[in-house]
Amino acid sequence: MLALQALGEALAQLTDKQFKRIEFSDSDLKDALIFYRSQPPKQHEARRRQMQFIGKLMRRLETDDLRHQLERVQGLDQEDKRLHALTEQWRDRLLQDPKALTAFLDAFQGDAQILNQLVRAAHKARSTDRDRGEARALFRALNECIRH
Repeated sequence: MLALQALGEALAQLTDKQFKRIEFSDSDLKDALIFYRSQPPKQHEARRRQMQFIGKLMRRLETDDLRHQLERVQGLDQEDKRLHALTEQWRDRLLQDPKALTAFLDAFQGDAQILNQLVRAAHKARSTDRDRGEARALFRALNECIRH
């Protein structure tokens, strides 16, 4: 029973984006978790009772699927962070050495002409200290290439 409550706690602690990715087979459980998440943190007793109710609802369900979904959602966030860091590294590398674009295109597929224009615009904006979103546009284009 405590393990089920711990699983319920982990589900309740997810961010809104992560919570939306979870598919619940029981709508009562989803409603109970939404209600728990809506309770202010200062209402300790209400939250404790609600968590016990969530544990009770989970006892009648097969929780293996929920555990797998939770692990997958948490793993996706780690993957997103890794890809974000990789994109930042490539953007910084390209802004320091625009000729590194060939190495990027060897590793990832993308439109060389568009990427070259974005690199030149971001490099020029950085050198004149007038960045109006050029580096952000380059980041988005690189991120799209890396994810595909």
